[in-house]
Formats: sequence, C-alpha cells, structure tokens
Amino acid sequence: MKNRASASSFWCGWGPPDSRFAARILFPSGDRLVSRGGSVMRLGVDFGTTRTVVAAADRGNYPVISFQGPSGDSRGWYASVVAAGTGEKPLFGLDAEARFGEPGWSFLKSFKRLLGSNAANASIQLEATRYSTLDLVTQFLSQLKTDLLERSNLDLARGERLEAFIAVPANANSNQRFITLESFARAGFAVLGMMNEPSAGGIEFAHRYGTKHSAKREHLVVYDLGGGTFDASVITVKGEGFDVLANEGVARLGGDDFDQILMELVLARLGSTAIDPRTEFDLLELCRTAKENLNPNSRRISIDAEHLFPGVSEVVIPTAEFYERCQPLVEQTIEAVELATARALGNFDDPWSEVTALYLVGGSSDLPIVARTLRDRYGRRVRRSPYPYAATAIGLAIAADRVKTQRLQERFSRYFGVWREADYGRVITFDPIFPRETPLPHDGQPDLVSTRRYRPVHNLGYFRYLECSRLDSEGRPAGDITPWDAVAFPFDPGLQKQAPESVQVQRQPGVEEHVVEEHYRCDPVGIIEVTIADQTTGFSKSYRLRKS
Repeated sequence: MKNRASASSFWCGWGPPDSRFAARILFPSGDRLVSRGGSVMRLGVDFGTTRTVVAAADRGNYPVISFQGPSGDSRGWYASVVAAGTGEKPLFGLDAEARFGEPGWSFLKSFKRLLGSNAANASIQLEATRYSTLDLVTQFLSQLKTDLLERSNLDLARGERLEAFIAVPANANSNQRFITLESFARAGFAVLGMMNEPSAGGIEFAHRYGTKHSAKREHLVVYDLGGGTFDASVITVKGEGFDVLANEGVARLGGDDFDQILMELVLARLGSTAIDPRTEFDLLELCRTAKENLNPNSRRISIDAEHLFPGVSEVVIPTAEFYERCQPLVEQTIEAVELATARALGNFDDPWSEVTALYLVGGSSDLPIVARTLRDRYGRRVRRSPYPYAATAIGLAIAADRVKTQRLQERFSRYFGVWREADYGRVITFDPIFPRETPLPHDGQPDLVSTRRYRPVHNLGYFRYLECSRLDSEGRPAGDITPWDAVAFPFDPGLQKQAPESVQVQRQPGVEEHVVEEHYRCDPVGIIEVTIADQTTGFSKSYRLRKS
C-alpha cells in the first residue's frame, strides 16, 4: 500500500516529459489510437459519481480517451453505473448502459457517494446478492480497464502496462481514500499516486494558461462541482509547485441533486409523487439529459415522458422556475468558496485581490445558473475550463506524466481526533490529533506522525474517533461530522490476552503505574493508522482507522 500511495505529493516542472515514456495519440473524435511502442501507458483516471473520465499522456498533450457507447456513439466518458438482473451477474459501465429500458433489470447509479458513508467491508444489496463496497468498486474498475483495452480508442501493445494517477474529493475521509486506492490496485491499475480532485483542476489550469495568467497573482480558487460532490480549494501556483492552502466543500451536493429538483418539478406538474424505483430511474435519466442540454439562452425545459406516463405527451418546465429551485444549492457552494478563501487569504485586506481566477471545473459547473451566479458575484475572475467534465482527468494525466518533477503540497481537509476524558472523568473533550490544513508529507518524506503519552486509570480504553469539517468556539466537533470505528485497548495486563470488547469499563487500581503511548501515522494520501502500546508490559496493537 505504501508504495502505491507514495507519489501523491510530488514535484513537477513544466519541461518536456520523460523521454522513456511510451506515448500514444488519442482523439476525442474516436479515431483509433496509434501505438508508439514502449511498455507503459500513463493515464489520469477521474472516477466520478455519474461519469468516469480517462485522459492519456502523450508527450506534453493530454487528450481524453473516447469509448464506443451501446448505440455506437463515441463519447469521452464512461458511465459510473451498475446493472443487476435476477439470476444474472452484475454488469458495469457500457454493459450496464446497454440494459437501460430492458425489463427485469435494476440499476445503481452514483454509487461513489456510498464510499464516503460506508466502511470498506460494508455490503450493498443488488437484487438477491450483497456485495462489499470494496468488491463492487473493484469490479467496476476492472470492467473499466477491460473496456479501455477493448472498446475505446486506446490501442495498447501486448503486455503494455497501465499506470494511473487517481483522485478523490477534497473532503473525502480516510475510508473513501482507502477504498479508492485499494480498488484501483485490485482492478489491475498500477497506481502512481492519488490527489484531491480540485488539485488536479489546478494543475490543468496551470498547464493551460501557464504563468501568464498568474504573473501578478499567484493564488487560484478551484470551484469543482461534479455529479455528487462540491469542493473548493485555494491553491498557490508558484513556479513549478502547487501548495493547497485551504479546502472546503459539501459532501453531497452535485449534478444528482439538480436532477432530483427537476424530477420533482416534473412530478408536481403531473400531480404524482409516488413512483416505483424503475420509473424514477428512467425519469431521472430524462431529467439529466434535459439539464445537460441547457444553454444560457434556454427558456424552457421539455421532458418527453409519454413512455413512462401514458397519455402525457410532454412536460414543460420554465428554466426560471428550475433555476430558482437550484439557487439555494449554488449559494451553498459560494459559502464554501468564501470559507476556504477567508481561511487561506484572510491575512490580506482584500483576499480576492490576490486571486488570479475562480476556475470552474466539474461537469455540473456547466449548468448556466452556476456561471451566471458566480459572475454576478466575482465578475471577470470567473474562468470556466473549456472541458469542465474532463479537467480533473487531464490534470491527473499531467501529474502522471510528470510524477518525478512536479510538487504538490496537499493538506488535511478535515479535523481528525478522538474523544477523551478530562478533569478525572468529569469532562469529555475532543483531542484534534491532526488539525485541519495540516500539511501532508511529500513523496520521499516520512509519514506525518502525532504521539500521545499518558498514564491510564481504567481497565480498558475505548477510543472513539471522528472527523469533522470544523470546531465550534469551545473546540467541539461541528459541521460535517463522520464517526469512525471505536478501538478497544486493554490497559489492565490481565485483559491483554483476551478479547476486550465484552469487558465493562471501570476504574482499575494499579494501572496508573503503566505508561501508554498512542502513535498516529498518516501517509501522503491521508490514510491514518494508529499503534497503541502499553510501554510497561510491551503489549501493543495497530489499527487502520476507518468509518464505522
């Protein structure tokens, strides 16, 4: 695991890529890729909530790989969807799409959202079978790899190795980072490293605009609105390095939520609120397609739902009504942008005077109400990526190409800590072991370490860990709070050779003579491990901390 994760913080110059790298040319039109020889293909893979996008590194160019869809169309994305049929093996991606509209099949979309709330060993029900989250994501990525080889314009030579730089949302907790990293590795990708998604957007910006755009201002705010999450990152772009100063986001806000709003408006027009899951899936697909076809001049949204609701020819929703319902969600993203900017640049009299651009990436940033609202507030600083849906994948491909020369300084996007007793058990306090925005280690640097030492007073310690987006004025967890596995560690030497979970916690005379040390270690991608040791007896246990 450590070797696979070690490249997520790295140096990157803007000179020519490594001449030893075997590159290919990829064309968004779907033209077949021509091999240039060699044994390695480096990719940037943006595993998205609704769509997964792959870009390749080709000697300083980073085009998007296209796939042949079920209807024969060529498109630069791969559906993040699972199909399940009674008595059938689950299907993924293109094969799952091919079952849309067929009876007897159910579909699971946006399953990436489950990674932030499920443990790695948690299970998901598909028809009559349960799958662990880790297994389901691994199977999806395995199918993605197969389709890259067989149903895309990527034409690999025999035995050619796929190396990938991957990403997670900036607000992803340790559990989501572990599942993502492990699933890619199990699916057969050689993982060069992992970074936060908006950081990849910042790399794409720097590659596209170079230093000209930031000659006077070196701070960039990346606005990343995807299918399921929103992240804002303030990044310093200085010379050949990137320093993430602050992250803020909303864990469950994205294109899926705009689709839901449009579906609710359609159902209100129809006078219907109760629909079966299959009809809901199909209607959401219609709403998503209609939403993605909007442009700044659109005045109405037409949904042809006759095959779902017999006798209904067309449902028309004024765009103004749809945008009015979406506005509160857009305002939530602005609040996150302002929080991140204030934390990163609050020492300046006018923080926004130090910002070269508010850079819009993520497919959902293409919704006209988003850019309109942001321009009303931030004016000419708003810049949209020419390829918002692919900017993250392109940035990751650049990182894969320049993994040995580029430097990216990531930071903790949340507080991580544990509840503790204080004042002889009369007060419960929160101990932030890794505070928010603590710099993560670079490649080649030792893991980030934090240590606690004390003398216990109980027979057994229960360590209740959590992550949170902020602390209140009294230092207590607030905002978005994620509880983690509770760890039980026996302080009583008599319990150190048995399972402690069934033992009742009580004060234990004599254990205060023991010295206990908690040793926390965080690797470059934010995965946390702890070793708790009774230094008096030599007994110790290690845990990888995950979501409960």
